[in-house]
Amino acid sequence: MTRSMQASLTAIGRQLHDDYLPTLAQPLPSDLKDLVARLVALEINKRGSSKRAIAVLQSATAHPESKA
Repeated sequence: MTRSMQASLTAIGRQLHDDYLPTLAQPLPSDLKDLVARLVALEINKRGSSKRAIAVLQSATAHPESKA
């Protein structure tokens, strides 16, 4: 990869980071957190991971941390 191409990709990456950072800094809505946790649990189950790992994920979604 040429230096100018690398510089262009770096500049694009920085711009994307600057544009999306405020969005990523916001906490996820609880419904979305629940969906992500369920999808992760399904993937763990599909890969044959331990039932304990699934139980921990499901417990985390059933008892979300209270915000102070």
